[in-house]
Amino acid sequence: MLLKRVVRLTNTRIRLVVGLLLAAMFCVQCTQTDAFRGGMEVSAIAGTSAEQTSPDRLKELERLAKTDHIGLLRMALDNYRNSYQDYTCTFTKHERINGQFGKEQEIEVKFLDQPFSVAMRWTKNAPVGDRVLYVEGKHNGQMLVQPKGFLGALVGTVKRAPDGPDAMANTRKPVTLFGFKRLMESLLEVYELASSRGEGEFTFEGYRTKARKVMMLKRVLPPKKDYPAKTTIWYLDVDHLVPVGLEAADWDDQDTCRYSYNNVKFNVGLTEDDFIPKANGMKLK
Repeated sequence: MLLKRVVRLTNTRIRLVVGLLLAAMFCVQCTQTDAFRGGMEVSAIAGTSAEQTSPDRLKELERLAKTDHIGLLRMALDNYRNSYQDYTCTFTKHERINGQFGKEQEIEVKFLDQPFSVAMRWTKNAPVGDRVLYVEGKHNGQMLVQPKGFLGALVGTVKRAPDGPDAMANTRKPVTLFGFKRLMESLLEVYELASSRGEGEFTFEGYRTKARKVMMLKRVLPPKKDYPAKTTIWYLDVDHLVPVGLEAADWDDQDTCRYSYNNVKFNVGLTEDDFIPKANGMKLK
């Protein structure tokens, strides 16, 4: 009889402990999700490559942020096309691939608009390759990849399709979609599709920095295959009119990605010579 009481007591304690652990894990998960979505670190672009936004222009940007994200993106795209030809930056990305978040990666980037050219060098948590070079119209449409470590020394630079299975095993977006311009074009395309259907909620969430330099904009869409995410939050630098960060979540409210651009320097004078293999530590065998 005493043994049964002890067993019942022990089972009750076990269930209590398990319940408390599950509750604690749920609280931690909720806290991490809330902290992640809308809480990423972003900063305004420093430097003097753009004039300070005037009060009148800021009012217009706020009006568009509250009422017309499509108009805001079109204004930003026009400004980009008229203002910038190249830039360097530190690109940070954190992505969920095959259901799992990988480690946050940091990449030093050189970018040229004409022709579309991207050179990347990983400085933190590189995947299989730690250098990538892609120039539109070159190398038969393929990107050049330098495997890291011993493998790189052994096989040298290799060619891979930018949207092939090898490349997409380590990223959610191919290198062909990199950059401020194509990010804005991608955002605009989805906004216009949703608008044509009368779908979606689009809101201005205020400023992300104390100096009122970065707007936080939110888009929420219904579950459809041709929408990339349920919730997309993107951050617009109001002086340079480029998105300095983006994060997204799926329809299970699981965060899928976050991207940020830091240490951005525009119009530094990059040329096509900066996007040849030799200039980026690569050598084709």
